Amino acid sequence: MNYKLNNGLEIPSIAFGTWKFPNKEETSQIITNAIESGYRYIDTAKSYGNELAVGKGIKDSNIKRDDIIIGGKLWNDDRGYDNIIKACHKTIETIDCDYLDIYLVHWPASQAVHEDWKEINAETWKAMEYLYNSGIVKAIGVCNFKVNQLEALLKSAKIKPMINQIECHPGFMQQEIIEFCKKENILVEAWSPLGSGRLLKKEQLKEIAKKYNKDVAQICIRWCLQNGVLPIPKTSEKERMKSNLNVFDFEISKEDMDYLSNLPYMAGSGLDSETITIFN
Repeated sequence: MNYKLNNGLEIPSIAFGTWKFPNKEETSQIITNAIESGYRYIDTAKSYGNELAVGKGIKDSNIKRDDIIIGGKLWNDDRGYDNIIKACHKTIETIDCDYLDIYLVHWPASQAVHEDWKEINAETWKAMEYLYNSGIVKAIGVCNFKVNQLEALLKSAKIKPMINQIECHPGFMQQEIIEFCKKENILVEAWSPLGSGRLLKKEQLKEIAKKYNKDVAQICIRWCLQNGVLPIPKTSEKERMKSNLNVFDFEISKEDMDYLSNLPYMAGSGLDSETITIFN
């Protein structure tokens, strides 16, 4: 199963996340294991500090470049038109991949920090459009943009974002953003689809999982897919890598989907891009 972006690029429906994996040999092996387990979309970011290890893991897998989707992210420190272009080239050089399939703005400029947040985000997007038009990246998008931030960006954008990667999982659906993105044909990707692992211990989800003879992680991933969202789970365990992909042989009922979508807030990170001050 693939998702087709609004520019026609097809990408796998499940990505492999790399947040908190260190820039060490063990991370390279994890990435190689993930590819051998069937993942064809690897999501990383400059701020994760592991681009070198991720790149090595991809190389060690001996997979053809055209058979893998590599996604990177622009960190806030690299804002500014020329800096953004340099940052993208640096990520490509570090991963050693010639081009990026996907490049995302990691965080919008926060209203809590920047009075001119609209102008900052608009300038950032102009550089992203250059990277796309020049063929350095195949698709561009954003992360953690709320509806008003997307609306502001779309007023000046010549190219519509193809992706908005947000925190999304049972207990934190962010339905308003999902509905807006669907209307605008922007694919939503879910970071932390398992609530950073905290959802695996929740009894409400254990009961649902038992009903389908699946584990909680599989329920959360399947829930994302049935909402038209691309989940980005992560794990260092080979068996877990495989089981997280084994979600296409069942369907969650409408009743259970509604239940999962309306669970009270749980396992959220607490990060809000409008009010956040720790990421400038």
